[in-house]
Amino acid sequence: MGKICKGIKVYPGLWTSVKESDINELYYSMRQTVPGVLSRIKYEFSDHSITLRCAEERIKEYLEIFIEDHIGDQGLPKLLQYWTASNILVVPALHVSFTSQEGAGRCPFVNSCIAQLNLSRMFVFCEEFVHEFKCYLNSREAQEFDCI
Repeated sequence: MGKICKGIKVYPGLWTSVKESDINELYYSMRQTVPGVLSRIKYEFSDHSITLRCAEERIKEYLEIFIEDHIGDQGLPKLLQYWTASNILVVPALHVSFTSQEGAGRCPFVNSCIAQLNLSRMFVFCEEFVHEFKCYLNSREAQEFDCI
């Protein structure tokens, strides 16, 4: 923050209408919190089948439980790093789409360029969803950029 304030003073022409309070407000809006992250998630639900839609609604609930109860504010930087390739909120929306992958293929995968998280709709229990997501998020593969 100090460097930005110094930049404002050194290059006043670039920052004529920007105040320190504007910068603080910008940083505050980018600060990750569970409610802030949840409010930015946009789900791409299926229109093809009520059965698929019910499964997707269930996974939406599991994801929200995972973020609220198992990740929390302190774990958000790691989740965001995986989801968006940045540990702070730098995108207006976080996208979630659904797949029908089963078995080992049902691990979450992302396209960090468009902040899209792809989740399998094949989880039956929240506990298995949370366990598998945690295991994957903590794995080395989740942190390797070429795997994202």
